[in-house]
Amino acid sequence: MSEAVRAKGQDFARFLATLSVEEIAHGNSVNQKAAEAEYQSFLEHFGRESCYLCERPLASFSKKSPCPHWLLKPKGFKKKDLSAVAEQYGFYQIQSFLRWVANQDGFAKNINDLPEEGTGSKLFEVTIKYKNLEWAFSCAESDYHGHATSQHAKHQHYHLQMRIDRRAFINYSDFHVPFSDMDVINIEAMRANPKIKQRFSFGEGMNAVLSDETVEHIVNATVPGDDEDSAPFKLNSIAMAEEGKTIRGEDIYQLFQEAKAKGVTVASLIHKLPNARAEVIVTPGPGVVEQAPRSGRKKDA
Repeated sequence: MSEAVRAKGQDFARFLATLSVEEIAHGNSVNQKAAEAEYQSFLEHFGRESCYLCERPLASFSKKSPCPHWLLKPKGFKKKDLSAVAEQYGFYQIQSFLRWVANQDGFAKNINDLPEEGTGSKLFEVTIKYKNLEWAFSCAESDYHGHATSQHAKHQHYHLQMRIDRRAFINYSDFHVPFSDMDVINIEAMRANPKIKQRFSFGEGMNAVLSDETVEHIVNATVPGDDEDSAPFKLNSIAMAEEGKTIRGEDIYQLFQEAKAKGVTVASLIHKLPNARAEVIVTPGPGVVEQAPRSGRKKDA
């Protein structure tokens, strides 16, 4: 690993630490506007089934023009062509593109980046799904530093898995995909200062959606659906009688009837139950893509 590149990331973290609250807010605003403009371009092109990066049809493939849209599996794309894409586009660029694509088919539920649903031993773990395509990214600490005992994996790298109709197309063990210098700078900055976060504007996954700041909104805004298998959230309501009191079955029945009449979840009304202390637990629903973790050392280490 280039120590000079890592040092740039650490220097960047120190620089950000010197900025005032106003300067940080201004920088975030500028970055957000740039992200909005880029995303709008993506939407316009995607609606025409073309790529905003190379401006070619999403179904096109030309070895002369490597592009992240190749991961949508246009005719002619082979797994060996992944290297050409990775040489020109970094870990975050490729992932951002795929996150935007995935969110066109259901916001957040097709992006599982919840730490508790992975192996718990990786720096990065995320699984992204779009229609019949699934991509999973994985990077362990040893991957990030490079494997000293392996000639072809000494560089800092990550692993990528791709499935088509749940069938293997690219396995984790097929490539040690190199991080770009900019990837390393960003990662080092985040490691040096935990307050620095990598945000995927418009490509948010379940980790961003299921946060302490959003749970209340989820409980109040979620609408009951007929297709539970595709639900992005699961709401579990727990009601415990206050000391010395009881919860009447009639009150529970009335609560269910009110929820049905208003077209809202019981969880959003549970606080109204008399003589009870209520708690709502929000977890990923059955409609959320499952993570495809890379475990053990075996071939994938």
